[in-house]
Amino acid sequence: MRSTPVLARRAVTRLDEDPLTARLELVYKTASPSKLLVRAVAAVAALAAMLTALAVAAAAANDALDVIGHEAGPQVVATTDLYFALSDADAQVATLLLLGTSDQAGTDEARARYDQRRGEIAAALLEAHRLAGDDAAQRTTIETVMEHYGRYEQLAAEALLLAEQAAYPQGEAPPDVVAAYREAGDLMSGQLLPLSYNLTLENATAVREAYDRAENRIDTGLLVVAVAGAIALAALVWLQIHLARGYGRVFNPSLLVATAVCLLYLGTGLAVLNAEQSAQQTAKEGGFDNALSLARANAVSNALYVDQVRYLLDAERAAIYEQTLFDKAQALHYREAGNLGEYRDLLAEAWNAPLAAPERTPGLLSEAFTGSDATWDAARAWQTLMNADAAMREGDGTAAERLASVREAYIDYDTALAALSEEHLGTFRAGIEEGEQAIADFAFLLPAAMVALAAFTFTGIAPRLREFR
Repeated sequence: MRSTPVLARRAVTRLDEDPLTARLELVYKTASPSKLLVRAVAAVAALAAMLTALAVAAAAANDALDVIGHEAGPQVVATTDLYFALSDADAQVATLLLLGTSDQAGTDEARARYDQRRGEIAAALLEAHRLAGDDAAQRTTIETVMEHYGRYEQLAAEALLLAEQAAYPQGEAPPDVVAAYREAGDLMSGQLLPLSYNLTLENATAVREAYDRAENRIDTGLLVVAVAGAIALAALVWLQIHLARGYGRVFNPSLLVATAVCLLYLGTGLAVLNAEQSAQQTAKEGGFDNALSLARANAVSNALYVDQVRYLLDAERAAIYEQTLFDKAQALHYREAGNLGEYRDLLAEAWNAPLAAPERTPGLLSEAFTGSDATWDAARAWQTLMNADAAMREGDGTAAERLASVREAYIDYDTALAALSEEHLGTFRAGIEEGEQAIADFAFLLPAAMVALAAFTFTGIAPRLREFR
C-alpha cells in the first residue's frame, strides 16, 4: 500500500515525459479557471461582433428600403404626378380656348378635366410639401410652385373669361384671348413645369444616394461579417482545443452546437445580405428607375400634347410649338433627325424591321424598353401618335376634327405607357417586399441567436469550472 504514491508519481512522471502527451498538453497542469474564462469570453465577444456586424448591415439595407420604397420613392411619384397634372391642366385650358362655342360636348369634357386636374394639383402640392419634411430647399421650391400656380390660375381664368365673352367658333380665337393664354402658357412652360421637374430630379437623386449608400454599407457588411465569422469560428475551435488539452475532453457537445449555430448564422447571414443586395438592385434598377423614367415620359408626353393643341390655337406661334414638340419627341425617344419628318421616317425604318425588342436609345421612353409585349405596344403607340401628329398638321378639316385624331392616338399611347409602367412598378414592389421580408425574418432572430450562442458556450465550460471548487 505504501508503494502506491510512488507508483502514481512515476506514472505522472512518465505521462509528463511522453512526447505526444507533452505536445498535446493533455495534463491538468495547463488548466486553470482564468484561462478557460478568458477563452470563453473571447469566443462570445467574437460571436457578438459577428452578429453585430450582421445587424448593422441588415439595418443599413432596411434603411435603404425605407427610403426607396416609402420615403423618397413615393415623393418622386408625387412630384411626377404634379408635373403631369400641371401640363394636363394647361392642355384643357388650351382645348377650351381652341374649341370655342362650336363643340359643347368637347368643351364640357375639357372643363371637367380641368377642374379635376386643379384638385389633383392641390393634392400633389400638399403631399409633396408633407413628404419634404425638414428639407428647407425642397419646401421653398414647392412653395414657389404654389405661388406661380396661383398666378397661372388667374391668367387662365382671364383667358377663359375673354373667350366666354367673345363666343367665337372653333379655331378662331380672338387676338386678346390668344394673348392672354400666351402669358399663362409661358408661365407654365417657363416656370411651373421646370420647377416641378426639378423636384422630381431632386427626389430621384435622394433615392440614388440612398441606394448607393446601402450598396456600400452592404458590401462593407459582407466583408466585416465574413471576417468576424471566421474569427468567431476560430475562437470556438480555440476553446475546444483548450478543453481537449487541459481537461482531456476531445469533444464538448455544447461547444459543438455553438459552432454549428455560428456556421449556420454566418452562412445564412451572408446569403440574406446577398439576397437583400440583389432584391434592392432589382427594385431600384429593374423597377424604380424604369418606372420613374416612364412617369417622366408620361408627363413630357402630355406637355407634347399641349404643344399640339397650341399649334392649332395660335397660328402666329405654330412654328415655335412645332419645334418644341420635336424637342420633346427627342427627349422621349432620340433619333438622329433634324425635323419631325425625318424623325418619323427613322422610326418607321427602325421599328418596322423584325426585332426582338425596340432599340433602347437615349430618352425617357426608350430607356425603359424591354422585350415584353407591353414594350412593343408602347413603341407602336408612340409611332402612331407621331403619324397622327403629321396628319393633324397636313389636314384641312375643322380644328376639332384635327385635334380629335391626335387626341385618340394620344389616349391609346397613354394607355400603353401606363401598362408598361405598371409592369416595371410590379418589379419594384416585388423587390421591396422581398427585401423587407428577408430582413424582418432574419433581424428578428439575431438577439435570440446571441443569447443561444452565449448560453451554449458557457454551458460547455461550466462543468470544467466546477472541477476547481
